[in-house]
Amino acid sequence: MQVSTISGRRFQHRVMTHGRGESPPVLMLHGFLGDMFSWQYCVVPLSRQGRVVALDLPAHGQCAQAWSGGLDGLTDWLEDALDALQLSRCHILAHSFGAWIALQAALRFSDRIASLSLVACAGLDRHFNFPLLRDALQVDEPAAALRYAQMLAGRSCDSVPRLARHHLEQLADAPRRSMLLSMLEDMIAAVASQAPSRLDWDRLTVPVRFFWSRNDRIVPMPDRLALPAQPDLMLNDEGGHVPHILVPTWLTAGVSDFLDSLQRQTA
Repeated sequence: MQVSTISGRRFQHRVMTHGRGESPPVLMLHGFLGDMFSWQYCVVPLSRQGRVVALDLPAHGQCAQAWSGGLDGLTDWLEDALDALQLSRCHILAHSFGAWIALQAALRFSDRIASLSLVACAGLDRHFNFPLLRDALQVDEPAAALRYAQMLAGRSCDSVPRLARHHLEQLADAPRRSMLLSMLEDMIAAVASQAPSRLDWDRLTVPVRFFWSRNDRIVPMPDRLALPAQPDLMLNDEGGHVPHILVPTWLTAGVSDFLDSLQRQTA
């Protein structure tokens, strides 16, 4: 895996790449309070499909940059990243808040997105544990971080202490914490402004597969009215809000199957 910084027109982008191939690469977007290394268990399996690229969202991981324009500004950020990476077209695998950004991008510039694999996609309805995320941004000691990590996992497991340590590392920098709080408030305002309206899925011309855990306590699976009429949906029982960390074999198998099916359709 190679980690580097590349320059776009407006942003500096922290990027992890792995694999090779001529087909459109898989671009990975992590969720709120994650980073590009959240995908570490998925990168190698999915590199069998070709090139894999993971990004740090603004104010996350090793990207300390701010952004402007609320959630629309984050869609601009993603377009800038595609330009900087010289990706005319890609598949996107995205988690939670990253999935929300990817979905908005697909509505704006669908010609650049070959497919969407959306894991615990945020923003489809009001079933979003914002109070927990607000509390998570105030965490400053290990016991509270462990409680939050267990909520992420949806159960007790060996990954909880590592998730807790990562959370404390993300919040150690006060300016970053302030930027993350601003991002969260933008998310809350966006969800409040769109409800009770539903996304018009007919506007989406990109193939999409959804992935959810039944024990997700952060972004529970929305009711069927918030999803397409016949959603391509995969469910598991043990991934909590982070199936890419807790059940990566299940997720990468589902994504690989989805991408293979799309390739067969175009063959």
